[in-house]
Amino acid sequence: MLIDVLISPLENIEKERHSSWLENFYDLIVAIVVFQLYTNLNHSVSVYGFLGFVALFIPVWWSWIGVTFYSSRFETDDLGHRLLTLLQIAAAAFMAVCVPGGLDKNSTGFAVSYAAIRGILVIEYLRTGKHIPSTRTIVRPYSIGFSIAASIWLASAFVPAPMRFILWIVGLAIDVVTPTVFTMRTSSGFAPNIYHLPERFGTFTIIVLGISILAIVDGISEHNWTFQSILDTALGLGIAFSLWWIYFDSVDGSEVRAFYNQKKVGVYICWLYIHLPLLIGFTALGVAIEHSVLSNQYQALPDSDKWMCISVALCVGALGTINITSEKTKFTSTVFLGSMSLYALVAASAVIAMAMVEHDLLPVYLMSAMAIACGGQVILDIRRHPHHRLFRL
Repeated sequence: MLIDVLISPLENIEKERHSSWLENFYDLIVAIVVFQLYTNLNHSVSVYGFLGFVALFIPVWWSWIGVTFYSSRFETDDLGHRLLTLLQIAAAAFMAVCVPGGLDKNSTGFAVSYAAIRGILVIEYLRTGKHIPSTRTIVRPYSIGFSIAASIWLASAFVPAPMRFILWIVGLAIDVVTPTVFTMRTSSGFAPNIYHLPERFGTFTIIVLGISILAIVDGISEHNWTFQSILDTALGLGIAFSLWWIYFDSVDGSEVRAFYNQKKVGVYICWLYIHLPLLIGFTALGVAIEHSVLSNQYQALPDSDKWMCISVALCVGALGTINITSEKTKFTSTVFLGSMSLYALVAASAVIAMAMVEHDLLPVYLMSAMAIACGGQVILDIRRHPHHRLFRL
């Protein structure tokens, strides 16, 4: 029997909850999958390599989203839930093994692991619907859509490429459309918890950001240091600190609260999906910084390394959007929202334009441009939160 299921939708949304140790364990395993994606990209810094990295990142992220949203909606810690989650952890670990060659020799294993995680999620929803009848309005459509998608992913393991990847696209589209359409058509009675969901997103985000820093440190640990490479490293850490600052000043659950109280579905969905390019940017950022630091500081960056600045453009644009969704729930002036969105657009465009126009671009110049783009958002954030300028105990 399910234990501690939050039967009341209102109670589930309003009750202050925090991530469980089991949820943190699952996040850590998925973070290992992200680290494998980082390693793949680091070994293939090119347009093709980046597109392959994104192609694998999307289903990894979506598999994490499914588990996270279920646990945020329905709090349970019975034996069945623990065993099913441990099976999902095993599937995620197998996915990590299959990431190298995930679009080639290991694509079969990657498809099976994704199908397993989603299939177990369907079992979780069906268990909840069986024991809590009031949840069946969400359980039925989710179970049907996710089952179809998981079946397509499983079937893709038995067909050759390129049909295998076409089935991936179809299955993933069904996976994404199912909760999105249902969220728009139904009330927000089963919205995720306003405390738990932002905490899960924040925890996973900071883990991904930490992975990038860890990879940077590991990659440059035996580097022959020069003043320029030390400066590049300092700028890279400054970028990471700026991104942390901007993101975690906006994690307050206001988007989930606005979805429930004010029916702001667009703000809620925008906040959710903008995390995908943000996490892609965070992961790729580590590759960009590592390649810049390890490159010859007196020679122009190769085109492939220059284009990794797209990571910062993704981060700046995504964080600007997250700030806007947060502020829209607080009736902030349109002037301030406009300045935030304009800055994100200009900063992201300027970094990319610099990489396009400047052919003899030294590493320190690119790192400086990326640091300035991120630092500017911190300045805007300080203007929004004047209490940061005051010393308080």
